[in-house]
Amino acid sequence: MEGSDKETAHNRYLTTADSPLTKRDLQNLLQEATAEIKAHTKAELNRQIQSLKADLEALSHRTDHAEAKLTKLADTTSSHSQDITYLHGKLAALEEEIEDLNNRSRRNNIRVRGLPETVTNDQLQASLTDLFNTLLPEATQHDLAMDRAHRALRPLALNPDTPRDVIVRMHRFPIKEQLVRQARQNPPTFQQQTIALYQDLAPSTLKKRRDLRQLTNTLNHHSIRYMWGHPFKLLVRRENQTHILSNAAEMIPFAESLGLTLLPLQPNRPPGPRGRRQEPISHSPRRTPRKRAPPRPQDGSPQRH
Repeated sequence: MEGSDKETAHNRYLTTADSPLTKRDLQNLLQEATAEIKAHTKAELNRQIQSLKADLEALSHRTDHAEAKLTKLADTTSSHSQDITYLHGKLAALEEEIEDLNNRSRRNNIRVRGLPETVTNDQLQASLTDLFNTLLPEATQHDLAMDRAHRALRPLALNPDTPRDVIVRMHRFPIKEQLVRQARQNPPTFQQQTIALYQDLAPSTLKKRRDLRQLTNTLNHHSIRYMWGHPFKLLVRRENQTHILSNAAEMIPFAESLGLTLLPLQPNRPPGPRGRRQEPISHSPRRTPRKRAPPRPQDGSPQRH
């Protein structure tokens, strides 16, 4: 129907030789074309706007869903962070408790350093008894009873001057304490070798003490006495106040609280291969040995390669 109306309007303005188009006819044609274009444009714009509205509504829904999900994830992450902090503290407390139990299980142990490797395992207890008698002459055989004695569980050193330590478990704790105290005041000797006695400690405790070596060297340099506590801590008595340090990360402010400046650590000379000390490197040129020609066969036959 619409097509026929357009065709009728068009035919109404067809030119003939007898009736040419007038200015009014052209204006009418222009108005009709303009109205048609406006209607078509408006319909197309309405369709595009409706499509954009649908897309924006879908995007808004997805954005709301994403924001809700991100909020939930942020809450979950915050909760996990708190849990991790709590568990980290619990783990540190458990490690400290295990370390303390480990050290308590070693409280009757003595680490004997310097006993020559010539003393075999069968001779350990007898040799140690003679050594301990020099420290505590009044002690009886019953007082010096040992539960066990053995070498440290590590390979033999290539240098015979560095024998493995001997770990001794004394049956009586007071006797152990007296032996260590006497050896600190008057170091004994065995076969012209100076022997040192130490408290046997857990490897983790020894590492913590090594981490504080710069502080302990500074304290020794200033003749400031200190002592170790259990669980692990360093106690310094200065000006009628007890200062306690349990974390190596706080070593610098701890020294400043004592009015001290940490002394630099002296670097240890690195050992060479297999525990030997490195020799100075020579920069003099080395002669490259000449390759000798292979001997000729005695029978004159050609040599095979």
